[in-house]
Amino acid sequence: MKVKIENQGDDAIRVITDHDNINDTTLEAGATDVFESENEGMIELREYGNGSE
Repeated sequence: MKVKIENQGDDAIRVITDHDNINDTTLEAGATDVFESENEGMIELREYGNGSE
């Protein structure tokens, strides 16, 4: 699975691919990036909100 995510919110979001919490990515507000899931086909998004998880 390959997706393009655009964060249109005011807070950063945490992108976790295939349950890999160690190599997660932070997508800042207003940013766009492409993410690819190879193993399990899962991409999880979590909003940080006020700078904390």
